[in-house]
Amino acid sequence: MTTPRIFLFAPANVARRAEGAMASAADAAILDLEDAVPPNEKIAARDALAPLLATPRSGTALRYVRVNAATTPLCLADLQAALAAGAEGIVLPKADNAEDLAAFAWSFRQICGTLGRDPAGIEILPIVETARGLVNIAQLPWRACGITRVALGTVDLLADLGTGASDADAAILHAQRLCVAGSRAAGLAAPIDGVHLDVKDATGAEAAMRASLAIGFGGKLAIHPAQVPPLRAGLIPPAAELEWAREVDAAYAAAQASGSGAIIVRGKLVDEPVAKRARDLIAMAGA
Repeated sequence: MTTPRIFLFAPANVARRAEGAMASAADAAILDLEDAVPPNEKIAARDALAPLLATPRSGTALRYVRVNAATTPLCLADLQAALAAGAEGIVLPKADNAEDLAAFAWSFRQICGTLGRDPAGIEILPIVETARGLVNIAQLPWRACGITRVALGTVDLLADLGTGASDADAAILHAQRLCVAGSRAAGLAAPIDGVHLDVKDATGAEAAMRASLAIGFGGKLAIHPAQVPPLRAGLIPPAAELEWAREVDAAYAAAQASGSGAIIVRGKLVDEPVAKRARDLIAMAGA
């Protein structure tokens, strides 16, 4: 199964939107029990999971559920309901300390065992969206908890940092770089970047995806079905970059076959790290 790269949120308490997300061209729909749901509708949203996840598939999107944070009294009941309903992934918000992470992972394994589900086949995708979580990325026991990558929650992070609107872009860029570096240091796969807030800005969404990939992310979160096509387009390298990648890949492979090491392509040094970047671009384009 292809690793999901575009995740579309929808509130679980609004059936029309949840069904639309599951039928979308996103790689995964995230049925939300947390921020998108008012406090007085949390239980109803949880109860809606079973009928929603029982609906026949009309698309290829995987079905994830975002539970409430591990520090809330709602979390374990959310997790139980999501796994019992057949969720194919669990999104854990505000992941920022080892104790809560380990306890959540233990509960996840126990519930899976009770339900006869294989925990290895269900992704736990934590969202790093607090200052504490951001500075702890490299130290948290992700791998020991069965977690292979994280997502960056930029909206909540800015609120936690107290960042003003005029400094938001700079703060997000700094957080993105820390998230990518921390993930790499922790031995995780490329993280998933936060949302592009302007749902009518298709050009901006595509550019945001390209910028995320350039920093080192492996995909993005989305908040509206209209964002999915431009985000998908942003996953495909521009033609000029792909042409460069193919040229580098062919030249480097020929050099390796003849016993040569580093080579010059278009006047620039190409060694193994550069060649790997070229191969990654080709793989990203599916070409």
